[in-house]
Amino acid sequence: MIDYLKEFEDKGFFTCADILNESEREELLSNIYQIERNVLGHPVNKKEMDPNNTSRLRKINDLTLNHQYFFEISKKTEILNVIEKCIGPDIKLFGDQLFMKPPGGVEKTSHQDSPYFPISPMNLITCWIALEDVTEENGCMKFIPGSHQLGALPHSEKWMVGNREDMCIPKDLIQDKDEVSICLKAGSASFHHSLLVHRSGSNKSPHSRKGWAIHYMSSKSKWTDSDDLKPNFPLLRGASHPDCV
Repeated sequence: MIDYLKEFEDKGFFTCADILNESEREELLSNIYQIERNVLGHPVNKKEMDPNNTSRLRKINDLTLNHQYFFEISKKTEILNVIEKCIGPDIKLFGDQLFMKPPGGVEKTSHQDSPYFPISPMNLITCWIALEDVTEENGCMKFIPGSHQLGALPHSEKWMVGNREDMCIPKDLIQDKDEVSICLKAGSASFHHSLLVHRSGSNKSPHSRKGWAIHYMSSKSKWTDSDDLKPNFPLLRGASHPDCV
């Protein structure tokens, strides 16, 4: 039996098998296919196209915010039971991203999630669900164990995604650290700390590598951006707290 809290605190990640059963996985993929084909509506500004082929999607943001079906999956008991062991019983949903990673899909360079999230403390947890088998060839994630204990690192090196400029962690800050490849069977998931340094390779296979990242936080967390930009974060379990998210 995995001690999820110990793994989360010591290594910053762990994996779980069978987060989705086969029928759930197929239904989820069917909904994604409908969004991809514009059968099921989704805000255009929440879709990011593949810089190598602008006719296909690279990423879909905020599925839970725009579709009740995805929101219901995000609060599955099996997922929240794991989340609770790591961050406590009061849980809110921060957001989500669906990574399509089509054949030839680009790499994602080394980064941490929390520097992009206006939430304090930097102690969120991501459930990354493999919707298809994830391998070295099709661009699995690579984690640096224990790197969440380094704190927030500077994301000061430019990285271009097509014409869009992104930032990543300079290689000289992490080049001496050992990585672990996270290969997953479809329906299983990895869970990682929001300060864990991670990246993913390009997809060198002829098949896509779809993965859905759902971000969770304690409802005791604080919003650090302007009050007028603060969303209404859904409470998934436990209680809300005054002057918190």
